[in-house]
Amino acid sequence: MKMRSHRLLGVIGLAAGLSVLLGFLTPDRHVGHAQVADSEPFPLTPPESYITDIATSEDIQSVVQNSVKATFLVGLRSFDWGRVRQGLSPDFLGRFPDLQDGRAIDDNRLTVRRYEPGGLDVLDADGFIETLITHVGSWVAVERVSWNAFEFLLEPTRTRAFARVHLQLAGPDAAGLRSVIDATLAIQFVETPSGQWVVRRLDLVDATRVENPSPPFRDITDAVGLHFNRSAANDALRQDIADIGNSLIDSALSVVDWNKDGFWDLLATESFGQSVLFLNDGRGGFSREQLPVQEDLLIPSQFLFLDLDGDGVEELVGNRVSYRGTRAWIGIYTRRDGGWVYLPETLGFENPRQVRRSDAQPLTAGDVNGDGLVDLFVGGYQNDQSGAPGRFNRIDADDGDDNLLFINYGDLRFREESEQRGVTGTRYTFVAQFFDFDGDGDLDIFEGNDWGENIVWDNLGDGTFRAAMDHPLVRHSNNTMGVTIADWDNTGDWSVYLSNMYSHAGHRVVRLTESVGDDMRARLEMLTQGNQLFGPGSSTGGWLDRGVQLGVSEGGWAWSSFFYDLDNDGDKEIFVTNGNASNRDPEAPDF
Repeated sequence: MKMRSHRLLGVIGLAAGLSVLLGFLTPDRHVGHAQVADSEPFPLTPPESYITDIATSEDIQSVVQNSVKATFLVGLRSFDWGRVRQGLSPDFLGRFPDLQDGRAIDDNRLTVRRYEPGGLDVLDADGFIETLITHVGSWVAVERVSWNAFEFLLEPTRTRAFARVHLQLAGPDAAGLRSVIDATLAIQFVETPSGQWVVRRLDLVDATRVENPSPPFRDITDAVGLHFNRSAANDALRQDIADIGNSLIDSALSVVDWNKDGFWDLLATESFGQSVLFLNDGRGGFSREQLPVQEDLLIPSQFLFLDLDGDGVEELVGNRVSYRGTRAWIGIYTRRDGGWVYLPETLGFENPRQVRRSDAQPLTAGDVNGDGLVDLFVGGYQNDQSGAPGRFNRIDADDGDDNLLFINYGDLRFREESEQRGVTGTRYTFVAQFFDFDGDGDLDIFEGNDWGENIVWDNLGDGTFRAAMDHPLVRHSNNTMGVTIADWDNTGDWSVYLSNMYSHAGHRVVRLTESVGDDMRARLEMLTQGNQLFGPGSSTGGWLDRGVQLGVSEGGWAWSSFFYDLDNDGDKEIFVTNGNASNRDPEAPDF
């Protein structure tokens, strides 16, 4: 199990009281439906001076957000255009695209339009609302309305502020056509005499509208029988955990052909709780079957289902650790004479008396030494000595747990040889993947870490490793929660996608940090930059991050990610799980 608190608390604490000054290029302005004073041209630019006290800036930002929510956002959700108008100043001016502005993006399933500010007219409040109606007026509901500021600069008068925000709207029309609008906006807010903050200027940075005429998926959970069957008491306990600001990461899902009938089955596991096999009946349904794990204390948070001894029959291995004295083990389930047998001490390793693991996290398999036998890498997250006050570092933590490398010697005999083979360190490893990152014909290891930078372990060709210290996947990534690798665009080159964390609050705070050194600034920016898509670099042949350029960096509070061909057109999309937990009190902040 893994208990986690908000990753940005430490960032805000480190950055308090610091400041930064940002500058932006100013292209030509366009004047349309309304006249614009020369002193306030479009595009909007940030003020030359602003308050750099983070606590003051964030307090006012919260007030501004609440004003926007009470007027503009509530009005949008309820199609109450008068309420939307209350969120705009009497002298409002803005640039926002009409439905048919922009350019169409070719896609065989979706209708996609991209919008840029060039050529857009300047609108007054009535014109802006009319433009919004062209986008959402045909919807039967506005199911999603979000407005998140990733930059907020409060002017010294404390009555005006500049912000850059992400606006997202989504909903269906009467025919079931679903649309999503994603826009990045520059905003000037002003405070009214009554204390309400309103939008005085609004300018488009960029936007995308996507319409889906034929939804690729529908929810068939009930129809096919995929139920994990948590009790009401268990759900209440989980909600209690969310309400106090912690989340419990303890479950995983594996897709396997359990009985070799050609149909995909599901292994669902909940650490210390229950593990279930959902057996595909081949007719569009699933039946619940028991897995061989008999004791609750042995139920892991992840399973691997693979042939470890080369007999053509898969073993089942989880990440649950058992202890006795100074030894610890991870057991393996194997099949003999038609039944399952548990081998509790197969994956053994030394465990000092003063250390007791809370849990291992990732499991991944590959032949690291080229002997034809499958080896196992087990990522350690934390133990009961981790997180001690005065030692734990939210930016660069190294008090996590050991990673384990089990070398396969055949007949289900393994030895843990991480230290001997050069894999060292005690970071908070959350994901791991074997892959030949340098194209030399052997398997390297990507170690994705929470609370600090990642590590790429370069295989020297014989199953021994050294840390690739200046590798781009190390130098430019941090707080990684997921990794997926594929030739997504069918170019013959592999790409690596890392799901990290995109934080609007973190971006606002980092913008106000001026007196930190370049190294710390880079670390703070990495904590909030979002997801990354690394592909071959054009000049050096190395790995180059194109996540921002390709529009796949802003995945929110991201966890696992996966390349797959959603629409069967021959190339691969990226699926990212994100979000965290919602408080049972709708007025309380989520995290």
